[in-house]
Amino acid sequence: MAGAQSETDVRGAFSRIAVACERGSGLLTLARFALLFAANNATVRLIDIVSNPASLFPTLMLSYPDWSEAHRAMTRAASTMLKQTSDELARAGISADTQLLDSPALHVDTAALLGRAVKSWQADLVAISSPSRKHHWACHFNPEEVAASTHCPVLYVPNAQLSAEIPRRARVLILVDGTRASLQMLRAALLSVPANAELKVAYVIDGLFHLRKWCPRDLLCYQGERALDAAAAVLREHGVDARTTLLETETELDDVPDAISREARQWKADAIVMGLRSRRALSETLPGRVVSRALRDPPCAVVVYPPAWVAAKLAQHVDDAPVAIGTDPPPVFL
Repeated sequence: MAGAQSETDVRGAFSRIAVACERGSGLLTLARFALLFAANNATVRLIDIVSNPASLFPTLMLSYPDWSEAHRAMTRAASTMLKQTSDELARAGISADTQLLDSPALHVDTAALLGRAVKSWQADLVAISSPSRKHHWACHFNPEEVAASTHCPVLYVPNAQLSAEIPRRARVLILVDGTRASLQMLRAALLSVPANAELKVAYVIDGLFHLRKWCPRDLLCYQGERALDAAAAVLREHGVDARTTLLETETELDDVPDAISREARQWKADAIVMGLRSRRALSETLPGRVVSRALRDPPCAVVVYPPAWVAAKLAQHVDDAPVAIGTDPPPVFL
């Protein structure tokens, strides 16, 4: 990737990274993947969440002592995993402290619990993974809820990717929708993705039947080309060499997240980067249909940037007279 030397020094700028798992599943690999996005001398905190086993199996009629012993066993296992992971990272020259979040009460929102913990620690990236829903001791750690409740970017790595080798030169697919907010997100992403990553910027034409009926495809393509032109201008300002691509949904049952996942698989992306709020459309609700669907069954890691963090990040790097990055395209009336 081409870029000015000063820009390279800024990139990979996450300095306080919280790495969170349930029951320590894949914690070491997740930490190593998150370190791809770390600045030099970044601080790492390993977090494990233990929930009340009674909340995992509410239909089983076991006595309180049985649940208490199960909870103690889960807590010991989590503490052991945290120490082993911390020691392994230390052998690689990476210092990491640990934190065990114990939520023994029933119906505790683990996403909110983690959100409070990373906010208190002032993390600027939280990396999460979650065991399969079929896992007997899963706490139902939901990446959508974490993204909605956390004040900083969220890196969600699916369990399948934790079993793969950590890439030496990550491929990162960045999604834009042509709005000013998405171009701001692109600017922030260029300041924080791995410095040696191969980048591709994509826009998805939402060709669902109801859109094609009322809006000509040529207009949708024109809007997509305008969005990519604006993104290309941002890339040039940052001295970044990256490809842009126009994607499109294929069938009436196909949607934007499907098109994103398909491109990520075909291009063999290691991470997908998105803003927390997706394009403005009548069919979407906060925090965004596209983001929510993309987080449910991703083919690779997903990085989600909240708007407040993007604004704060850019405020640290703008000049006295920042270059304009474009305006929102004219709305499409459905």
